[in-house]
Amino acid sequence: MVLWDSKTATPFWSVKKPQPYGIVAMHLTPNGRQLVAMSALAPDSTLVQQVITIWDLSSPSQTPVVSAKIPSGERKNCLCLSPDGQELITNGRGHVCFWSLTSSSVCLATSPTRRLEFKRATGDFTTSQYLADGLQCTPVKTSAAVADPMLQAATGAHSGEIVLWTPLAVDAQGKKFRKAAKILSIHSSPVYSLTRVDRFLVSGAADGYVRFFDDRLRLVAWFEDLEAGPIKSVHFSQVAKTPLEGAHTLEEDYFSAPDFVVGTRTGSIVAVRSGSFEETSSDVPPHRLLVQGLANNITAFVTHPTKPCFVAAAAGGVVQTWDLLSHALVGTLCLPTPTNITSMAFSHDGMILAMGASMGVVRLCRQADSELIADFRPVKQAITHMDFSSNSKQLALGFSDGSVALVALLSFKGGQTRWDVVGHQAAHPAPGALVGLAFGEAPSGVTKLFSLAKDGSIAEYDVDKPSQARGLRLTSLHHLAGPTAISPGPSPTALAFAPPLPYFTQGCSDTVLLVADEAYKLRLYNADSHLCVSTAVGPLHSGPINSCRVFRSISADTFYIAYSTAQQVVGVMSWPLNGDPAKSLGLIAHPGPVVGMNLSHDGCKLVTAGHKDGSVMVWQMDSNALERTIGGSAAPRNPLQILVDIEGPDSTFQQDVSDYFCYAQLAQQGKQGVGASLQLLEGKLGVDQIMSLCQALGYFLTEQEVSQMLQELAYEAASRQDPAPTHVDLQQFLGLYLNHRPALQEPSDEVSQAFAALGADSATGTLSREELVQALTTCGEPLSQEEMASCMRALTGSEDILQVLSEDVTAGDFACGLLGFDNALDTEPLQISAGA
Repeated sequence: MVLWDSKTATPFWSVKKPQPYGIVAMHLTPNGRQLVAMSALAPDSTLVQQVITIWDLSSPSQTPVVSAKIPSGERKNCLCLSPDGQELITNGRGHVCFWSLTSSSVCLATSPTRRLEFKRATGDFTTSQYLADGLQCTPVKTSAAVADPMLQAATGAHSGEIVLWTPLAVDAQGKKFRKAAKILSIHSSPVYSLTRVDRFLVSGAADGYVRFFDDRLRLVAWFEDLEAGPIKSVHFSQVAKTPLEGAHTLEEDYFSAPDFVVGTRTGSIVAVRSGSFEETSSDVPPHRLLVQGLANNITAFVTHPTKPCFVAAAAGGVVQTWDLLSHALVGTLCLPTPTNITSMAFSHDGMILAMGASMGVVRLCRQADSELIADFRPVKQAITHMDFSSNSKQLALGFSDGSVALVALLSFKGGQTRWDVVGHQAAHPAPGALVGLAFGEAPSGVTKLFSLAKDGSIAEYDVDKPSQARGLRLTSLHHLAGPTAISPGPSPTALAFAPPLPYFTQGCSDTVLLVADEAYKLRLYNADSHLCVSTAVGPLHSGPINSCRVFRSISADTFYIAYSTAQQVVGVMSWPLNGDPAKSLGLIAHPGPVVGMNLSHDGCKLVTAGHKDGSVMVWQMDSNALERTIGGSAAPRNPLQILVDIEGPDSTFQQDVSDYFCYAQLAQQGKQGVGASLQLLEGKLGVDQIMSLCQALGYFLTEQEVSQMLQELAYEAASRQDPAPTHVDLQQFLGLYLNHRPALQEPSDEVSQAFAALGADSATGTLSREELVQALTTCGEPLSQEEMASCMRALTGSEDILQVLSEDVTAGDFACGLLGFDNALDTEPLQISAGA
């Protein structure tokens, strides 16, 4: 929260993170010494509890001097301070609260007034304002004493009406209250702004009109030709307006007000001359555009594939086209029916812009003139993903219910062609399941379409020769973890077609997909053999990757991957991925959620859009600098060098790794004799020792994970036309270890979570000894009786688990008493640095 000097444009007071989710409204007291603020809530918050705070601007303290909680019930979005600074109003969509305010306290003056208590229906409340002194209003009959007869207030509504409140009164019990005195219609659309200036009440509404009402609420002036979009705010100049010279002698005979500026939902700031209302003709325009900004609350965003421009959609169906070179607005489209655009995509030739809405409506528009080509509604669900085929004749749609539909340019009788729905397929039937939808070309030249869900299921669709008779057919449906996997693994978060791997042989036709997941891993999935063929740890910036774009360097034949996370961060990674943090970089691009990330038409700029910060950032990407820092021309580092960088130069962990590797070689030599001695001289270790070595280093992997490692080694060898390796050297082992171990330390209550999954009592956290033994010997990767006895003997010295564990076992008993972990439920996260 920052306060700025309007004359010098410099900040003079600030508070870092005044509330967990920021501030939704604030107001300066009349004397300018204090600031009253109201906290915001998390977007998905179910517990509605906001806070009003008062801050002393003369104090450098980072804590408020007064704090009061707002009654729960609904989210409040407006705060207004009275002219004398002794009262304030807060309102949400259905409640209005009046508060008494002093320098040391904030207390609720009246109980919340609900919109449903009125005798006639009004729309949702939008904003509130105290009125100028002297407003004439027919009072409500009451026997209560009026505490302040000159102070009244108004609240705007979505119906275009305002609710006028009676002066503050006191009933027989001494309780203060206000009642609705009148409900007046002043606009035909939602009232978003109420302001007072001099003796006028000024309103701004969604119809784009600004209207002035006198102290009897009579309309005295109106400005209805601004053509700037729905009015969100009106603010007046501090320079008093000189009255017009002429025959007017009484104040009520003429209209005079300071000049003002209006802010609109389309991001415009317009300066208006109030004197233009009285003018019949003038050489000076009545208003002028000061700033053309982005519409707030960007909901969808896309860059043009062949031109330097981008398109951003905002809440309410406002679609803006901006030039990337001049940073100027070149076009605005307001959809006829207000709706939220949730996804957008350009055809690869840039001729068609597809827009998907929250209710499942798809609009195909000609990019040049925004002319509607076709619209469809395959499913009554929000569209979350869209992607065109490379020939721009097919469009894939992903919906919030996890289903996928295909729209294509089809041929009909008479040689006519038109866009129409081909079919719909519910491959991932779960709400919010879809995390990726990608059209792409296999190395063989075949067009393929894939969808990916949170549960790890990946579907391929038949898009060859689309027709309505065939519909959208499912070619395959597999799981990323494989058909024999015990657990589904971490949930995927993003999907893209991967660039060619450097170890591919000439003419390799495998279709490889790049998949990011919530465990901060980037995996390569062979869509033809349905196998994961490579795993690399990704950047650890502000959460897992949720979007990625592959592009080629202009200065060299090198591929890069631009990525974004759900919150704040965007960055670039160098291809191929090997888990080296020095081959990726990330930066904070936005203060909150990143709603979109795309590359410019020439691949030289990365364009990102924030959700509620009203900004689109254009980042210049210097190919030469990328090559020198994270690119392929930089000398590749071996896994041991990467380990030193991760653990630090003073860490002994890298020496431990080398020692354990040698110990494992010696142990293998003792078992296998002369053959193992030869491998010892060559510095290699049998792949059957990988699990033991990882466990010695604190990574307790499963047999499924070991199988995954061997699978990746075999695939890389086969791509080079080599046999599957039976031994690995230290560098190969470190590459597997660094990329497969958890990027972050497992949660401190991992054992407790496992017990809960096995059916432990929710209150005590206990599991019976018989249930625990049964789970260990029958579930997942079960232990045989011999293996169970061997484990017990190694851990406790006894082969009988009945002698070690009591009849009821807790997670702490199992972790500390059996496994021998110290502070097992209080671990620290691994410190892994990322690229600068």
